[in-house]
Amino acid sequence: MPHAHSPQQAAADALTDAYRQHAVRLRWFVTRIIVDRHLAEDIVHEAFLELWIHPNRHDPERADLQSWLRTIAHRRAIDRIRSIESARHRDLRMGTREHRGIDHTTDRWDVLFTRSTLRRALGTLTDKQRDAVVLRYLGEQSVPEVARQLGVTVGTAKTRVRDGLIALRTHLEAAAAA
Repeated sequence: MPHAHSPQQAAADALTDAYRQHAVRLRWFVTRIIVDRHLAEDIVHEAFLELWIHPNRHDPERADLQSWLRTIAHRRAIDRIRSIESARHRDLRMGTREHRGIDHTTDRWDVLFTRSTLRRALGTLTDKQRDAVVLRYLGEQSVPEVARQLGVTVGTAKTRVRDGLIALRTHLEAAAAA
């Protein structure tokens, strides 16, 4: 006597059959978009998960299952590429900003000086120099961002930051010698 399947078991069997029939070709298709084999496999699984969670979204009158799965996988692959590229660009921007923003003498100065000493040293700068230095280092802005914020050219912003740092160093070195 044959064993009666529950609706959930029937759906699981149908998904298993679909996976066996379409997964290899879908994986081949996705690896043409995304070279990373593991990432391609994840996307194939996501496409089948979409089928499992939302089986009614596949309309057999509009597309066969292979085409529908390819469409889902293609969208996911493109989204993944965009996400990876966006993260890479963000990391590069942040890495560049952090790299440019690092003054390798700060560790030494942190040991020697308190906030009040730094505040006094900043007070010796011109308003223009102080604004540029504060935006650049405390505000962690790039020089072009400092220029935009202050309404000056990039060259002027660079000069103000450089002159401000020189004046700060002179003041702090004199304070350390005293």
